[in-house]
Amino acid sequence: MADPLIPLRQLLLRDDAEGTLSHLIQVSQHARRAADVLPVIAALTEVPQEWIGSELGGLALAWLYFRGMQHRQLDDLLDARPPGQLLPFRAHLHLIHRRSEMALNLARFSVLQAPDGPTRSLTLTQLAGAAAMLDHFHWKDLYQQQIAQALPYYRGMGRLQFAFDLQHHQEVGEATTELTRALGDLRHDPTSSTYIYRSLVSIALDTNQPGAALSALRKAEAIAQDGLLASELLLPRTLLTLNLTQYPITLKTAMSAREHISAPDRLASTLVMGAKALALMDQTFEAVLMAQEAAALHRVLDSGRHAILNHLALAYLHAGDLPRAQEALSRADSYSQHAGTLSWLTRAECARQAGGEPLPPGDGIRAQLATLRWSWVRAYLPALLEQYGVVTFAPPEWTVRVSLAGPVRVWMSGDELPLRSTRPEAGLLALLVTAGGQVSRERALDALDLPGKTPTARRKALSAAVAALRELLGWPGALTVDGGVLRLSDAPRWDEPSLPGRGREDFFCEGRFDPWVLEWREERALAGVPDWSLLIDHSH
Repeated sequence: MADPLIPLRQLLLRDDAEGTLSHLIQVSQHARRAADVLPVIAALTEVPQEWIGSELGGLALAWLYFRGMQHRQLDDLLDARPPGQLLPFRAHLHLIHRRSEMALNLARFSVLQAPDGPTRSLTLTQLAGAAAMLDHFHWKDLYQQQIAQALPYYRGMGRLQFAFDLQHHQEVGEATTELTRALGDLRHDPTSSTYIYRSLVSIALDTNQPGAALSALRKAEAIAQDGLLASELLLPRTLLTLNLTQYPITLKTAMSAREHISAPDRLASTLVMGAKALALMDQTFEAVLMAQEAAALHRVLDSGRHAILNHLALAYLHAGDLPRAQEALSRADSYSQHAGTLSWLTRAECARQAGGEPLPPGDGIRAQLATLRWSWVRAYLPALLEQYGVVTFAPPEWTVRVSLAGPVRVWMSGDELPLRSTRPEAGLLALLVTAGGQVSRERALDALDLPGKTPTARRKALSAAVAALRELLGWPGALTVDGGVLRLSDAPRWDEPSLPGRGREDFFCEGRFDPWVLEWREERALAGVPDWSLLIDHSH
């Protein structure tokens, strides 16, 4: 699109308040990418504050923050403006926080007032989303109406929200179809494409396809290199690592989300996954605190109704606090089939811990239990599921495999990590796995080809390699240094490293020239040379 700042500054020079604010709205509504809106938001300091404070100024800010994905700024704006203004965006906020009745009422009113195509598309999507949460029979028709009328960008956003609600109603085939169509509508917008792949991660996990989830996450990561887009992948990463039993990585990701995720609803969902990881790591008190933090983000910790309270109740139950679990459960909503099943499981666990009769499942719940796919639920509620005859399974084993038969490579749960085999951390990893998982600092300093000519420089280089290897493996405790000993975590199972076969010793850690690697090659090569004197026939 053309540079929107040029006409903006021309309008400012003409002291045209209405023209300036209308231009900001037009730029927001017709931007092809969220990134196109960010320079305009940065230039808002040039706009007189009295213009921004007007009703039209509030509408311009709302559109800019909405299209620029500036969730916190949008929340703050809505808090500061009179409740009768910015109704479409208030409906959007209620929808995000799953306040279905309030979202539905505002969306109905907004649709009647919608003055233009983008606003009407936005409000129709909200109306359909609120109807889906309340399971109104016509919610699919509302989505289809919005998709049929909207311009490509808003059609794609409608399809994305439609897929989200289809997934929550366990209609994953239709959800995948809508996501594929949305990719076509939103192909020019990296932000929206990232959201689509993020949703595909969730669907793949719901259908027990971790390989497909990894693939979708990698595609999203290829689009979202850093910054805002990268933060959008923290939630799917927690979902994936939780399902792969990589609990320390789940926890690390959830904790980093506090600094990087601006949308309260998405941060709350990410913290819920962190709370599950803490509970599964037997850190029940910390799990409760993180679940409480998630509920507070939706402003329902002490009062109000919300589906997230199911998760808080589960955290209380895991900690053995039945009264608080029952109080949280009394305020927990279940806006979808997925949430309904979770709510039923939470109530059943309350009954089990209270020592009462097992809660009888209806036909719908019985069908859900028979096909329960959420691996974290199976690990979280094993006694309850056994009571109802649900066949649980051992969660997938967390494994790490290292290949030294060529360049140093490493796979975690089948996914290859981006290790550069020429870097010092690759040599350190190779040394550690061949030494059984731990070596002394002195041994590492002697064995590795570290940069630096002085002992101090080499120690700094080793510290940098330790930090880089930790970052690669994915959590702070992956590699510890204690009492002068470097030790790999035993949280995952470390497979025996792959080594080159006889006669191929030079391929051991190919491309590395660490002293210990050169020694290994020489020793194995000599050990493989036959003693020809034993083969000579001395009878002649």
